[in-house]
Amino acid sequence: MYPWTTDIKSEQLLYKASVSCSKNIFKGQEIKQAAFSKEYVPFYGSSELLRMDCCHPSVLAYKYKRDYKPFLLGGPGSQSLTQFFNMQETVQQLQNKKAVYIISPQWFTKQGQNPNAFGLYFSQLQLVNWLLSAKDSIATRYVARRLLSMPKVAINSNVITNYALMMIAAGKKLTPEQLLWFRIRRRMLLNEDNFFTSMFCDDNVDHIKKVSEKLPDKYDPDKLHEVATLEGKLNTNNNPFGIANQFYTKRLNNANLQRLKGAQKAFNYTKSPEYSDLQLVLSEFAKEHVNVLFVIPPVNKKWSDYTGLSSKMYQKTVAKIKQQLISQGFYNIADLSRDGGKPYFMEDTIHLGWNGWLEVDKYVRPLMKQCNIPISYNLKNYYFSKTWANKVNIKHTTKQLTPKKQAQLHIKQALDNAKVRGNVLVIKNNKPFLNYQNSYADYDMKKETLPNSSYLINSTQKVMTAVMLMKQVEKGRLSLSDKLSKFYPQVPFADKISISQLLSMTSGLATRPRAILGTSTFKSNQAGIRYDIKKNIIFSPKLYNKRYYDSFNYVLISGILEKITHKTYEQLFTATYIKPLALKHTAFAWSKPAKMLEIGAVNSYQSLDNVSNPLVKVNIDINQLHGLVGAGNIYMSNADLYKTIRYILQGKIISNQSIKELFNKVNNKNDGSNYMGGFYNFVSFKSCNGYGYGFSNFVRISKDGSNAIIVQTNMPIKRFFALRATMNKLILGLSN
Repeated sequence: MYPWTTDIKSEQLLYKASVSCSKNIFKGQEIKQAAFSKEYVPFYGSSELLRMDCCHPSVLAYKYKRDYKPFLLGGPGSQSLTQFFNMQETVQQLQNKKAVYIISPQWFTKQGQNPNAFGLYFSQLQLVNWLLSAKDSIATRYVARRLLSMPKVAINSNVITNYALMMIAAGKKLTPEQLLWFRIRRRMLLNEDNFFTSMFCDDNVDHIKKVSEKLPDKYDPDKLHEVATLEGKLNTNNNPFGIANQFYTKRLNNANLQRLKGAQKAFNYTKSPEYSDLQLVLSEFAKEHVNVLFVIPPVNKKWSDYTGLSSKMYQKTVAKIKQQLISQGFYNIADLSRDGGKPYFMEDTIHLGWNGWLEVDKYVRPLMKQCNIPISYNLKNYYFSKTWANKVNIKHTTKQLTPKKQAQLHIKQALDNAKVRGNVLVIKNNKPFLNYQNSYADYDMKKETLPNSSYLINSTQKVMTAVMLMKQVEKGRLSLSDKLSKFYPQVPFADKISISQLLSMTSGLATRPRAILGTSTFKSNQAGIRYDIKKNIIFSPKLYNKRYYDSFNYVLISGILEKITHKTYEQLFTATYIKPLALKHTAFAWSKPAKMLEIGAVNSYQSLDNVSNPLVKVNIDINQLHGLVGAGNIYMSNADLYKTIRYILQGKIISNQSIKELFNKVNNKNDGSNYMGGFYNFVSFKSCNGYGYGFSNFVRISKDGSNAIIVQTNMPIKRFFALRATMNKLILGLSN
C-alpha cells in the first residue's frame, strides 16, 4: 500500500480535532502526534468532556488566548484501559510534558471496563504499537492478560495477535518473524490512519466560539462565577435536581424517575479491576515523566440523594484512588468529590458543569504555568494485584495538596532531578514561597547547612559591580562611552574599547589559556590589575564587538571604580550594599575566620576519581580570589542576595532610567547576546550564574524583583548548563 498523506498538521484541522471528541480522532495517531508536538495538552476523560458549556476548559482557553489548548480525548465508556492504549500512539510526544486526567469513580464497578465500549475506542494500530514496544514486566504481562480476557470482537484479534499476546503474558519475547510481521502491519495501519483520521471529524469549533461570547472579555474569576451561576440557573429551571433542562426532559421522564428512585443503594465502587487498569495509566505517565493533574469529580448531590447512592461508599472510593496516586508520587490532585451539592457545579447527574469547570480551572491554570520538566514517580506493582483491587478498608487517607503546595513540590522536584544540594529560595509576589536547604556546610563533620548559610557567589557579583559603576556615571565621573585608555592606557587597543563594551563583554579582551588573574601573593587590587595587563591579558581583533565572556572585563571595572572614587573596591561595596541593606550574612572571601563563621560561610566540595571518599573539600587560594576583585569574591546568603538584587531593580541605588540604560540588551536568545551589566536580560526576567571553586550559583528574578528563584550549591553539579535551562523555565512558570 502506498502512503497516503493529508495536511493533518494544519492549524485549522488540529484545532477542529482537539475539540471534536470523535472516536476516529481518539484512535488516530498522526494527528495527535502533530498536536502534542505543539501547544496542545491532552485532557483524558470520558463523557464529561462533551459537556461544552461556556466554562468548559476548551472554551476558557479559546476565549482568553491561553498559551495551551486542550486536546479532548474521551467519550461515553472510555476508561483507564482505553486511555492506556490511546497513549501508546503518542509516547514520544508525552515525554516530560503535561496532561490532565479526569478519573470518574463511576468507572470502578465490579466489571470495570465495558468490553463493548472498549472496542469502540480500540484500534489495531494501538495494539501493534504496544506489541512492538512491549518489554517484559508485571505491567506488560497484565496488559496482555487483560486483552486476552476481552471478547475477540472487542479487540478484533486474529490468530497471530492472540499468540503474540499469550507469549507476552507468559513473559516471553516475540520472535524476529513476529516482530517483522507487526512492523509491516503497522506500516499499513499508519497509511489507513493518515487517510481516515481527519474524515468524519465532529466540528465543535463554531459552538466553542459561540458560547465563549457569554464570558467577560478579560479574565476575572468573580465575573466568571457570576456568568456560570446565571447560565446554570437559566439552564436548570425545569427540575428540582439542578440538572440541565434538555438532559432532564430527554432522559428523565416520570417513568424513569420512579424506576431510578433508590436504585443505586447497592452500588459499590470500592472493588473493581479498574484499579489495576488505572495503574497501567500511572505506569505510562511515570515512564514518560508526565506532569499530570488528576481531577476527581463529584456526583450531583440532589440526584445521589434521590437514587440512594452512598456518599460514604463514594468517599471510600475516592480515598482508595487518592492513596494509589499519592503513595506513588502523583500529588497533583483536584479532589472535587465533595462539591456535588454546590449550586450549578454539575450539569447533570454525574457530569461537571458551569461552576464545576471553573473549579477545575483553578487547578489547570497553575499546572499550565509550570515549566515542562521530567517528573519522577515511585511505582508499586502491588497496585496490579487483586488484593488491592478488592481492598475495602483504606486506613490512611492523605489530604490533597493545595495548588501552592503542588507548585512548591514541582519546583523542588525539578531541582532534585538536577541533583541540587545547597540552599534554595523562591520568592513569589514579594513573599517567600519556598525556602529549604539540603547540603552540608562541613561534609566531613556532617554539619548541615542552615537557612542563612553563605556561599561564594562567583560571577553573580558582577551585577553589583556594574551597578556601582553606573552610580558613578550618574554622578558625572565617567560615561559609558568613555574609552578604557582614559584609565588604563597600557591595555592593548584601550583607545578602541569603551566602558560599555566592558559591561557587555564585547571588548575583545581575553585571559591567556591557563592564566590565573592577579599576583601569586596579593599586594593590592591595582597591583594585580597591572600584572594582568602585562602578563595575562591579550586583545583579539576577532573577538572585538563580539560577546566573549571573560571576567577580566569586570576586574577592570573594579579598578576604574577605585581610580575615580579614590576608595578600595571593598570600601565601595560595603558602603553601597552591606551597610545600607544591613546584610548580616555577606562578607569578602578573605575576611577573618571569625567573620566567616559569623556569616555562616560553607565549605565547597568536588568529586575525585579513584578515591575512597566521593567528596573532597576544595582548598581555595585567597590570592586567586583577590585576582577576581569585583568579579567573584563575595560570600552571600540567599536572603542577602535576593535583598540586594531586588534593591537594585527597584531603583534604590541607581535610577530607573539608569537601570534601563545599564541592562539594555534585552532578548530571549540563549546565545549570550542579551548579556549586559552582569545580567542576561531576557524579556520577562533577568538571569545570572556563578561557577567556580566548588560553588555554583543561579539567580532568576523578574524585572521588578517580585518573583525570584535563587539556588546556591557547594556540591558538584554534573549538568551545569542543563540546570541553567531548568532555572529559566522555573522562573517563567513562577512569573505567569
